[in-house]
Amino acid sequence: MIDNLKIAKGINLTISLLILITILQSCKGQDKKPDYNPKAIEFNNKAVQLMQRMEYDSALILFYKAIDIDKNYYLPYSNMTGIYLSRKQFDKALQASDKVVEIKPDLAEGWTFAGMLYDRQGDSLTAKKYYNKSIEIFDNRINNPEKKKDLTANKLNRAVSLILLGQEVEGKEELRKLKTENPDDLMIDEFLKINKQDYIRQLIDNE
Repeated sequence: MIDNLKIAKGINLTISLLILITILQSCKGQDKKPDYNPKAIEFNNKAVQLMQRMEYDSALILFYKAIDIDKNYYLPYSNMTGIYLSRKQFDKALQASDKVVEIKPDLAEGWTFAGMLYDRQGDSLTAKKYYNKSIEIFDNRINNPEKKKDLTANKLNRAVSLILLGQEVEGKEELRKLKTENPDDLMIDEFLKINKQDYIRQLIDNE
């Protein structure tokens, strides 16, 4: 029972922090919704339900079925990352994250998260390339008039990528400016409290 509770705590923490990092990164941020195979979506959704019950082996089977049906469906890979992290299978988590950005290269948040995994594995050079790629995509979003509704989220995520890149002073300054623009946003306060090591430790190692 204790082990299950620890796993549940870890996966819940990972999911909650992922929501912060990837806020508004879903279909809302896309110019056009992709047409995924309905059966693949069904398998993915059922797998997520199994994840919530900590039935990870069964969930992985359904995630792979979803992928077999629709090779362009990136969400199963993204969801599998949570399972691998809970099991401390960092190599598999990194492989799944790389598949996410391979399938959906415009997903800036995917580049950020994969970069964190590379950092965790000691490959700082690749991590920096991934962070820079995420910043490039965030810049394009921020400068796109059609994406103004997600402006705050993209600015926040860009600041996080800067901090992870090692430019903590610049990143924290952007967060402070964002806080001035959004004084009631308590989430920004939380990001201002932690540094690069905190991000990676909490998000990747569940500590």
